[in-house]
Amino acid sequence: MIRRLVHAWLALLGLPLGLLLPALAPAQEPPHARVALLADMRGVLPGQPFALGVRFELDRGWHIYWQNPGDSGQAPRIDWQLPAGFAAGAIEWPYPKQVSAPPVVTYGYEDAVLLPVTVTPPVHPSGTVGLRGTVHYLVCKDLCLPEQAELALDLPVLDRAEPDPAGQRAIAAARARLPRQLPVPVNAARFGTHVYLDWPAARDSSGAQFFPDREGQFKHSAGQTLERVGDRLRLTLTAGKAPVERLTGVLVDPRGWDAAGQVPALAVDVPVRVLDAAPPTGEPVSSPGKTTAGVGLALAAGLAVLGGLILNLMPCVFPVLSVKVLSFIQLAHGDPGRVRRHGLAFLAGVLASFWLLAGLLLALRAAGGGVGWGFQLQSPGFVAAMALLLTAVGLNLMGAFEVGLGLSRLAGSAPQPAGYPGSFLTGVLAVLVATPCTAPFMGAALGFALARPAAEALAIFTALGLGMAAPYLLLAQMPGLLARLPRPGAWMVTLRQGLAFPLFATAVWLTWVLGRQSGVDAVGLLLLAALGVGFAAWGAGHLQRGPQRRWLPGAVVLVGLGVAAVLGFAAAMRPAAMAATPARDATATARIDWQPWSAQRVDELRAEGRPVFVDFTAAWCISCQVNKQVALDTDAVAGRFAALGVAALEADWTRYDPAITQALAGFGRSGVPLYVYYPPGGTPRLLPTVLTPAAVLEALAE
Repeated sequence: MIRRLVHAWLALLGLPLGLLLPALAPAQEPPHARVALLADMRGVLPGQPFALGVRFELDRGWHIYWQNPGDSGQAPRIDWQLPAGFAAGAIEWPYPKQVSAPPVVTYGYEDAVLLPVTVTPPVHPSGTVGLRGTVHYLVCKDLCLPEQAELALDLPVLDRAEPDPAGQRAIAAARARLPRQLPVPVNAARFGTHVYLDWPAARDSSGAQFFPDREGQFKHSAGQTLERVGDRLRLTLTAGKAPVERLTGVLVDPRGWDAAGQVPALAVDVPVRVLDAAPPTGEPVSSPGKTTAGVGLALAAGLAVLGGLILNLMPCVFPVLSVKVLSFIQLAHGDPGRVRRHGLAFLAGVLASFWLLAGLLLALRAAGGGVGWGFQLQSPGFVAAMALLLTAVGLNLMGAFEVGLGLSRLAGSAPQPAGYPGSFLTGVLAVLVATPCTAPFMGAALGFALARPAAEALAIFTALGLGMAAPYLLLAQMPGLLARLPRPGAWMVTLRQGLAFPLFATAVWLTWVLGRQSGVDAVGLLLLAALGVGFAAWGAGHLQRGPQRRWLPGAVVLVGLGVAAVLGFAAAMRPAAMAATPARDATATARIDWQPWSAQRVDELRAEGRPVFVDFTAAWCISCQVNKQVALDTDAVAGRFAALGVAALEADWTRYDPAITQALAGFGRSGVPLYVYYPPGGTPRLLPTVLTPAAVLEALAE
């Protein structure tokens, strides 16, 4: 049933998914790194440790990762195959650099890097020693490619040391970049979500930056603030969800930590004391963290504008915005100045709604709640109210009633040109129905916004609203385009009535969402409430046509609205449906065996060596439902899942789930859809928001 509904929806709206989706599918890329193994000695001296170096030479713009990759990525790993008695130590990590800006901050190496490893031979080796290994690494630029390289080096057994000058110089240069332990009095403290790292400094250092060596301790995308407080410099970092008890990592200062300025990286391992109050604000010092944060804000704002533009093509938004186009047609041959003012009123409604949503999201997050994009649709009350509102607007478009300065004019759908409040509220309604959809580029932008201060978050939501309203604002500012449209006439009545059906379809979909949330009894109550709305609309229409006895249709309106209010409230208050109810229909589950998601289950399956595919979804997310039909629940994808033994897990966010909210935040996202593929032994890969079977199959192939 749901499959047929989705197909009918797409056919009705004419959404050009066939053209849009292939363009967003990722492309294959060749390897972009060359890997070699070298040693600091020409041969092995029995019982005497020597150094190996794994050298990476990278194409311009490509990078690999440090031991803590940051918000994304995977550190190189070496699987050694050494002769009996030989032991390889851990990788010695030169200090990294920040290789990507917010909204996803990562740490690693560009151009070239050498990773030293100390090898200890046995006391009595013999013959030629064959040193073998496999290095697994992730090389990234605009996309990430998991690669591996075979390492091989044969060394004879010698009776005296014989250095290899080239290898010795290369390994010594890499070890010069290792963090050193020096007697520098570094202190660490925390208050709330902030961790403060300070040290004595006679002069400012704009390049100081801290690299934590443990994953998950900090929100790297929040950046680092460098300040001077008296005779000390202080870095402020934003902690993750768990309190930081001990701070370990690398503090980098290009000026150097020793008298000669030869040691740029300081090893930090200090306890974190708890403060009773926030420390006093210092004098800001320009730092790389602040600079990249600005670049990240600009990038996230650009992504938000693109996401807002594409949001207009989403099936949840198209029906309401088509009503706005209808109102523009009504004004096309009138005063151009009035058309422009209507466009600005529509923009104001869109921006005000996005600002309100941003304020609610930030307030709830500040209060400790885990919420994200579309959070209001996790409330059965909001879903029921939206279904009844869209039913009323649809009946209005069908001509069942007119409301003067009320609903029909406010929705911009009256036969005569609506007032400016109508354009404003059309923008409000468009944003409300847009929240079930996540357009491409929106996920990363919103994830960045909800991890940043309020001012930057509001800037991102403003950019999203500007992108969404841009086509209609442009149309309103160019009356010449509108003048080419046909003059209003009887054809507009037919068009207006036809536009009611997408709104009815949206109301039907919201009713299905309520059923997923609260069960079939809630659906029955909501349908009766919709009947009350229809009864009230019928009475309102008779009242407007001036019957002899005006009290009778007036009473019908009151009774209808009362029935709708009481039954709608009852539907919203129904208890939650069984948790086992999946967010996909039975025909879909016949193809792929979707199992409930949990973080523990992901860890168990990965420990077994199985590939895992996670679908973060919700019944109220139309983008999710479309992706399931056109990409996931297809014979090609299901067959490949079965052939590879892929474990398919579904994280259903239809109702609020704090574990799913936390998992989304861990990937830098604030809403659904999100698709994550865990290859065996590899780093998780995020798939596009708009899926095609080719994109899924390509991820599985890697």
